[in-house]
This record gives sequence, structure tokens and C-alpha cells, in this order.
Amino acid sequence: MSTLASRRWPPPARRPPAFQSGLWDFHPHLLYRFIYGDGIPAGPTNHFKTIIQEISPGLLLNVGDHWTLDYTPTVRLYSSKQFPNSTDELAVLSGNTTYQDWGFGLSQTYAAGSSPLVETESLADQVNYLTTLQASRQLGSQLSAQLSLSQSLQSTSVGNIDQEVEQWTLNPALNYQVSSQFGIGLQGSFGYDAISPGSDMTFEQAQGTMSWQPGEKLTLNASAGLEVRQLLGTQIINPIYNGAITYRPWKETAASLGASRTVSPSFYQDDVLVSSTISATLRQEFLQHYNVEVSGGYTTSTFVGFATVEAFNQGNQIYPAPPLVMTTIQQNRADISRFLRVSLGSTFLQRGTVSVFYSYNDTTSGLAAFSLTSTQVGIELGWRY
Repeated sequence: MSTLASRRWPPPARRPPAFQSGLWDFHPHLLYRFIYGDGIPAGPTNHFKTIIQEISPGLLLNVGDHWTLDYTPTVRLYSSKQFPNSTDELAVLSGNTTYQDWGFGLSQTYAAGSSPLVETESLADQVNYLTTLQASRQLGSQLSAQLSLSQSLQSTSVGNIDQEVEQWTLNPALNYQVSSQFGIGLQGSFGYDAISPGSDMTFEQAQGTMSWQPGEKLTLNASAGLEVRQLLGTQIINPIYNGAITYRPWKETAASLGASRTVSPSFYQDDVLVSSTISATLRQEFLQHYNVEVSGGYTTSTFVGFATVEAFNQGNQIYPAPPLVMTTIQQNRADISRFLRVSLGSTFLQRGTVSVFYSYNDTTSGLAAFSLTSTQVGIELGWRY
């Protein structure tokens, strides 16, 4: 399931404000994006050409040394009448403080808008509230502990089908810094998903983590483990992982390779979505103000369904015998997506950015109606104080 918002931790570094009043620092920002798209889905088998214009004015507000509030609306205009014009909203409130060896954080995110949903290949109206509390403590010069508690409330609407997912998650973690270049850790997750319509789920995750920087040019971060998810009286076990390797042979050049595997509730009732992605990015800066970036990858999306069936008693039974209710697990659909993006960008007037880009996406599905080929070209102008 796609989501409109993500938690930001730690808070972004402070910048000189456009203007200041007491404890209040004001940082306006603006983004304009012009896109021509071919194969934009309005629904399965309904793909159209359209021009998309996005206008995103926003304001980042710093309050003292501990609080930030960032609000950005986005007005989205389509040239094709197959798509309704829309306005998205994103607001992020975050705070942090320390007490002796403890660090504490709080973030609240509100996101509302319309974005494509991988399950349906059509625009979905989504509203998401995400609240996260975090505490961390140094347990010595090399050992540290973290604990976070989050609640997510997400509602999704596609046509006349609505879904609400309320999720609570507890995440404990321990990290041990073996040396200045190498660290290891353990982290867990315990969660509960209340889904309507559909059956509630519980899940547990356990992962080992590693961070390694053998030199100034190479960094490696990785985590791997298992997720166990319970639904309708049965459980499914999946490997999960996330990793990235970044190599900087020169100051102006960066190459990275990433891989991830995640499990989440699907928009379809009593389904989970298992997604695996491999991606690579190459970024090159030149002539001080210019950069070119090429990224591409491969994603598999598997929909695993849970269903109850009746298995009648066999053998020397007195009939009519009551049915035995059993839960089966089956793969309902598998998608394979290949994607590529190329951009050329530059900075101007210190705070401005401009880039032109091309993107390509090709999806093949076990259900032919969900296969898709889409291309987009566009230009993006940004300014941030």
C-alpha cells in the first residue's frame, strides 16, 4: 500500500531565515513542476496522455531550538478531462529535546491528496495521520538504545470502495559501535493493524543491522531479518531486508546500489503486499552548478491472500457432520516493474534550482488489465530560503 507521508528523524539542519520575529524563523519555499505524460492510468486498461502542472508553495517555521512546522499544499492541474484537478496537503510538526543522556522526539504528520495506488493502477484519495514518539539513550561509550511508538491512521478511497487502516507499532533497538567505522545492532517491531473492511492483522519483525565505512569513499548500511504476520488464525513468514552501498570515487561523483523487501496490508481485503526492489543511482556534478543523475531499478509486487474454506469431516463420521473451517494462503497476483529516470539540473541565484527529466515505467502483471507502460518528460523549478 502506498503512503503519502513518512517520518523525518532527525529534524533537518537549520538554515538562515528569510525573516525572524522573536523565537520564530520563517523559511518560505516554492516548487513548480510541468509534466507531459503518456500512459497515465485513470484505471486498469484506461491509460491516457495528459499535461500535469503542480504548484507547491510552502513555509517552514522554526520555533526556538526544539520545534519545526512545515506546511506545503500542492495544486495539481490536468489537461485531460479524464483526471480531476486536485489539491494535496502535507504538514509536518516535529520537536526534539535532550535530558542528561536521554534524547526525546515527537513528530506529527498530516497528509491528504490524490496519488496512484499500485494495487488498482488508478488515482486514490488518501488521508494519513502519523504520530511518532521516540526516546534514545547512551548506555556507555559504544552502546545505545532506542524506543519508538507510532500510530498511523490511513483512509483510502478508490471509486466507491473505501478502506481504513489503523496501525500501532512499537520499535525497540540496540546499537553497538564496534569502532568509528563499524557498528552492529538488533531491532524489532511489534504491531497491530485494524482494517475496515477486512480482518485485523498482527505482526512481529526481528532484524540485525550493520553500518560500515571502510574508508572515505565507501559506506554500507544494511538490515535483514524476518516478519511473521498473523491473519484469520494462520500466519505467514517472510524475509525482509533493506540495504544501500554508496561509493564516492571523487567529490563530484556518487554511485549507489540499494535493495529492499517489505510487507504491508494491501488495499484488497485480507491480502498483504510483498514488495522487493533493486535500484541503482549515479550522480555526477560538473562545472560547479550542474548535475546529471541516472537511476533505475526493478520491483516485484506479490499479492498474497488469506481465505477461509470449509473442509468437511471424512471417515467414520455421523452425518451431517459440522464443517471444519480452515484458512488457506495463496498468491493472487504478481507484478514486475522496471523503471528508469534521467535528470539534468542546475542551481541559480544561490537558492534556486531547475531540472529537466525523463522517466519510464513498464509493468507486467499476472492479470493483464494491470499491465502498464508509461513515460513522462518535464521540467521542475524550485526555490527555498
